Amino acid sequence: MNTLLKAAAAAAVASVALAGSANAAIDFGFIPGGDAPIASDTLLYDFSDGNLGVLDAGYDPTKVIIQSATNSNGAQNPFSIPGGNYLSILANGSATITFDHLLKSVSFNWGSVDAYNVLTIHWSGGDETVVGNPGGGDQQNPSNNGVFWANVGSGEYISGLTFASSQNSFEIDDISGSAVPEPATWAMMIAGFGLAGAALRRRRTIFAAA
Repeated sequence: MNTLLKAAAAAAVASVALAGSANAAIDFGFIPGGDAPIASDTLLYDFSDGNLGVLDAGYDPTKVIIQSATNSNGAQNPFSIPGGNYLSILANGSATITFDHLLKSVSFNWGSVDAYNVLTIHWSGGDETVVGNPGGGDQQNPSNNGVFWANVGSGEYISGLTFASSQNSFEIDDISGSAVPEPATWAMMIAGFGLAGAALRRRRTIFAAA
């Protein structure tokens, strides 16, 4: 994440109240009016097909639903860039996503942030809990609708997210992330750097001989 974006996110973190202090190895915040994905994240889930299959088993389907793009059920799309389905956690509901790959960063659109919204970030340092802004919840106010982001330090990873809400509702869309490079990928990168260095040394030797 570039310095300017991190500075903006740090300034915006006042829009989210933290339950306890964040561990130094995980950094997170909220950008009012933002839209996921951000920085190096790529889109993972946008719920466009109306499918809850990305969620772990065990949720109550009467309390965890997909709101339609047309909002035919009367719900108002809270996002700054509407036009698609989104995940909604209703009163006393919760849902967990365990990512297929370990992530070094994650971001998602969080709509009409409410004091009764509770996010749990599952990462290698333990669980980190974030609760909504007590003054939020306004679907028309850009400061209450935006993108939540989190990233972890070197050697750490994010494995999943849990969304919970004690009232209607917790709105989520465009869950995105950046994967932790696998050991084989690191090995290939290191080997590539080594080959590139050897090639440069060989060129210098040839030029010196000439």
